[in-house]
Amino acid sequence: MKHLSQQGVLQPPMKDNKDTMSEVKGVHQDRLKLNLLRTDSEISRRELLKRLSPFGKVELDSSQCTGCGLCAVECPTRALSVSLSEETDVFQLLFKHGDCVACSRCVEICPEKCLRMERVLELDKMDSQSVLFEDVIIRCSSCGGPVGPKTMVGKLRARVAAAGRPIDAQLELCPTCKVKAQFGGLRI
Repeated sequence: MKHLSQQGVLQPPMKDNKDTMSEVKGVHQDRLKLNLLRTDSEISRRELLKRLSPFGKVELDSSQCTGCGLCAVECPTRALSVSLSEETDVFQLLFKHGDCVACSRCVEICPEKCLRMERVLELDKMDSQSVLFEDVIIRCSSCGGPVGPKTMVGKLRARVAAAGRPIDAQLELCPTCKVKAQFGGLRI
């Protein structure tokens, strides 16, 4: 239910300390905090626009990221993508600000919890792509195919060692060669 204030401004009904659904100048916003809607609360125009921005900006803590790429797989708009260069053996996680809708799926799926989402509109970055993470690709010790980013393989080694298990040579095999090694040369 919508209410008009004395000044004729569209105002949602007030509720106590709950998230609410609202329409602000025809733009549907899916969860605005009550303090944003209260008339006694002051907020700058810049802060209001930031909170209502339909665009997001992903920030990544590169010291925690392994380069698994799950965030790019889960991104519904392909604002996050993975680039593998066969010539230079470089893995990159790329971000396109103009494609991000701030859904935060990437933040939720990240196993390392190294991503942070901020609602923001940066007009100068709408058509550009930035590199969030870059690493060297480890090659399969058997066939030479890509295994994964060096950081990911290194963290897997550390976790296996911390668990007190011997480090298996299969960490340096691609998925196809791992299956072959496991089943004694069985072809798929």
